[in-house]
Amino acid sequence: MSTVRAWFPYRKDSSGVELFAFPHAGAGSTVFKYLREDLSGTGVTAVPAVLPGRERRLAEAPYEDMRSLLAAFEEMARADGYAAFMGDYALLGHCSGALVAYEIARLLERAACRDPRLLVVCSCLPPPRIRNTGMSGLSTEELFRRTASMGGTPDRLLTNPDFLQMVERPLRADWVLFDGYVHDPAPKLSTPILAVRGVSDPDLGPGDLELWRDQTDGAFATTELRSGHWALTEAGSAELAQAVRTSLYATEGT
Repeated sequence: MSTVRAWFPYRKDSSGVELFAFPHAGAGSTVFKYLREDLSGTGVTAVPAVLPGRERRLAEAPYEDMRSLLAAFEEMARADGYAAFMGDYALLGHCSGALVAYEIARLLERAACRDPRLLVVCSCLPPPRIRNTGMSGLSTEELFRRTASMGGTPDRLLTNPDFLQMVERPLRADWVLFDGYVHDPAPKLSTPILAVRGVSDPDLGPGDLELWRDQTDGAFATTELRSGHWALTEAGSAELAQAVRTSLYATEGT
């Protein structure tokens, strides 16, 4: 059974808000480098998730369906009585990670723990509009070509055979999970939602962000960053950090 330490290996004691952050397909904790720096000392601590198949969990098989991921997360959280989710915390996800964060928010609202203060969804369509992208069935070459076009992966890594070999398994598994996702209509979240897009994202328009409003009975806000689909650029992360803090303060006491 995995542990809280396995899922969140960089978690430290914090007296403020813990922002548990889930990366996009194939990615690891380093994608939140700028966001962690921008939130440092603000009372909000970004705590990146490390999923199976990457970084310290490289030897573990990555999840290929949402049900398995959520079952493992719930088993981990229940093992110590949801202790990691009894304090002041929020959830964030980027691209496919936003879908994971949303489903985990649903899970935690049903659990014997505190509800999240905020759910931040970046660069992702709302759950009812998720469709099979076809990414999971692409050849290796085409899979990496299209992934590179979304941003977030340094060019020097995309020409490194060792890196490509290491990352293909979790990358493809994440796309299998995303492409196979089926939204299960359920009561709306009570958790407030902040929906985020890059102003130059060609695949996600302002109207798409507004549709996230239908997923919560709590407060709702949108924001646009100086980025494309890849929202976690240096400039985008700085703006995202400010938007997260603003939304958390707006929901303080709720």
